[in-house]
Amino acid sequence: MALDESNDQDQTEEQGGFTFCINKDLLAQVQGVKIDLTYMGFAVEPTVPLAAPEGGSACGSCSSGCGGN
Repeated sequence: MALDESNDQDQTEEQGGFTFCINKDLLAQVQGVKIDLTYMGFAVEPTVPLAAPEGGSACGSCSSGCGGN
């Protein structure tokens, strides 16, 4: 999750005075997301998780916090 301006490829929705945007193709794959505030920050959970790429993890390029570090 990051601050960004929406563009033509995004779906936007306003909730609680905040406007959220997500790429339309990604939204079609995950079919929605749930955003929660935890003691460690925001948790973003897709309705349908993305499949991990062959030989890799779905974690991608995250730095700390992945893999139980």
